[in-house]
Amino acid sequence: MSAYAYGAVLLLAYSVGHCSVIVATGMSTELVQRFLNWNEQSKGVAVLKVICGALVILGGIWLI
Repeated sequence: MSAYAYGAVLLLAYSVGHCSVIVATGMSTELVQRFLNWNEQSKGVAVLKVICGALVILGGIWLI
């Protein structure tokens, strides 16, 4: 494989990886909107707070 072809393949791989994140973000707007519509009485908020709290505690223990 020539250096030009190798460079083109690397550029293509980078482009696909970079753009796939942007496309996935654009396609998940409905999911994000559902999270934004949560209020304090939603069960999902309570579960998310517990999970995030546990992750923070585990991260603190890991750093110690």
